[in-house]
Amino acid sequence: MIEQLHNLVIDASRILNGRRWRLLALPFSQAFAMVSLYRIERGCWLSLGRAWIGLRVLLLPVLALIRPWAGSELHYRADIGPGLMILHPSLGVVVSGSTVAGNDLVLTGGNVIGTRRGGTRSGHITIGDSVNLGSHAAVLGPVTIGDRVFVGANSVVVHDVDSDSTVVGAPARPIS
Repeated sequence: MIEQLHNLVIDASRILNGRRWRLLALPFSQAFAMVSLYRIERGCWLSLGRAWIGLRVLLLPVLALIRPWAGSELHYRADIGPGLMILHPSLGVVVSGSTVAGNDLVLTGGNVIGTRRGGTRSGHITIGDSVNLGSHAAVLGPVTIGDRVFVGANSVVVHDVDSDSTVVGAPARPIS
């Protein structure tokens, strides 16, 4: 739980981007609400294990009040490193529980990170550090995306992507 709270501080500082005056608006930010809810749920899952699933059922009325305002689904089993930033969250973002993502992931509205078939496990979708998904981009695993990758808007990643590249299209292909 402590690690997730530490990651939340890093996420918040990335959202603030050195502009201290944004601290006043941070608690009312939809993006911060989404990231906070994910970090708290992830911390509870890591601390309580399977007991969190039962406790979560009891907390469903509270989650039902918060989730529509958050507008997206970041599964608590997804392992996302610090520095998570969500731009234009009102367009919705979905992240599967089988996702393992590195530091400084940028999700732009409309992103979907999920699987093409059932029975996937954690790590079937692996995303490196400093990856940026353009608006409405989808990552459909099992797939591995390297570090410092930009996925263009409306692209669909279904094959592995090497580090330091930009991919566009459906299915996504590297451009030079």
